[in-house]
Amino acid sequence: MEVRKSLVVNSTPLETRIALLENGQLCELFLERSMNKSQVGDVYKGRVAKLIPGMQSAFVNIGGIKDGFLYLDDPVAQRLGADLTTDDEAEDGSTEELPPPPPPLPPLKEGEETLVQVVKDPIGSKGPRLSRHLSFPGRFLVFMPGIEHIGISRKITDPAERDRLRDLIRSHAQPGEGFIVRTAAIGEKDEDLVGDVVFLRRLWDGIQAKAETVPAPGLVWQDLRLLQKVMRDIFREEVSSFWVDDDQAHREVVSFVENLHPEWSNRVKRFTSDLPIFDAFGIEAEIDAARQPKVFLKHGGSIVLNQTEALVSVDVNTGKFVGKKDLEETVYLTNLEAIPEIVRQLRLRNLGGIVVIDFIDMVDPVHRDEVLARFQEELKRDRNHARSGGISEFGLVELTRKRTGPSLERRLTQPCPTCNGTGRTQSAETALLKAYRELVRLGDRLRGAEVRLNLHPELSAALNQEAREGLMQLARLLGARVTWLERSDNPRHTVVLDLQITGQDSASA
Repeated sequence: MEVRKSLVVNSTPLETRIALLENGQLCELFLERSMNKSQVGDVYKGRVAKLIPGMQSAFVNIGGIKDGFLYLDDPVAQRLGADLTTDDEAEDGSTEELPPPPPPLPPLKEGEETLVQVVKDPIGSKGPRLSRHLSFPGRFLVFMPGIEHIGISRKITDPAERDRLRDLIRSHAQPGEGFIVRTAAIGEKDEDLVGDVVFLRRLWDGIQAKAETVPAPGLVWQDLRLLQKVMRDIFREEVSSFWVDDDQAHREVVSFVENLHPEWSNRVKRFTSDLPIFDAFGIEAEIDAARQPKVFLKHGGSIVLNQTEALVSVDVNTGKFVGKKDLEETVYLTNLEAIPEIVRQLRLRNLGGIVVIDFIDMVDPVHRDEVLARFQEELKRDRNHARSGGISEFGLVELTRKRTGPSLERRLTQPCPTCNGTGRTQSAETALLKAYRELVRLGDRLRGAEVRLNLHPELSAALNQEAREGLMQLARLLGARVTWLERSDNPRHTVVLDLQITGQDSASA
């Protein structure tokens, strides 16, 4: 099925949000806030704050709140991403030739100055991830000074085109220069590709010159901002429309298109409705839905996504879907229907690292093979590098997906101060039992006391009569007088014990 892509920009002085829609559905969301802009790609002159020999790493002060983390033996190829992974795959698609190891960089000492690039924004308590191997993406190429290697995006599959591009760039590369040809280079004119080589070389010359004058720690070069990156990396032939709701942002997009692809000018559209642009395209509702763990499928099944520190789990359920034939057919169809939604949610929520998908167990080996093949085919839609294994005997599929920063949930939320960041609230039974244990703990001090049990009406309705009577019986045995009070201003999931005892404050459970 042909995929129709659109870009929708919501730009304000405080925040820029850009949505990528595929067939009208939100698949990726890019955020940049003026209070917390991404540093990825920025180049700093840093100062080594601390060496950690046991981990072959260092902390480097680049002028931020937290020192950046630097692996001294940084594997360049692992951080270049799916579109930039190079050269030919093995016949079975299982391995790829990666750029050769770069020449060793000189050892660092504490207090020494060094040029570094941010490759990952701070996440949680961790500072930014840094690298001494710098790379600079252009429209068609990625420039890697110091690494003599010409690579081709693995997504360029035509052998003749791969040979043309490799020969062209190799003939214009100078000693000590490395380039990776991006997917966007397919079919582009030789002069445009050579122009990218010249542009990136001049960019690097300018960065080196400025690095000589900037004191450490300090910013040497700042990468493009979000709107510019999206225009460079995502606005391609297959994007049929580019909607913008701000005059300045609209002028910027129009200028970009008129200079490089004037034939695309009619795709750029100024949104003028009084309705907010993300509401008009149904994007705001999809963002809200992406913060919920459960996603319902069209025919009654569902998937449940849970993000932990170690991994992301995805559980597929049949739910209300009963199928038309037998259980095996129902399970098979549910798994197939879940596949595009799983991949979309991984992209939309920006979930990376290790992902474990619990498909519903299938008995028929043909069904298992078809589900795995469909899943791997759907993963090709993902711009981030993702690789999956086979289906285990328990119906599990493991994959790794490149992390590109905090997930959508982490970007839009903060730890709950009430539940200590677990994201869950306690059940009615748990709240009641905690109140029960609190009464036991107080013991004889309750004799003659007035005990008021304050709780939200929703919590009160969830407690059965047997549980209520058990708690009240305990209070009477301890010699206390008990009153139940339902208060809508009380915390929804907490029983508050209001104890009229000298020197004893109210307690919550």
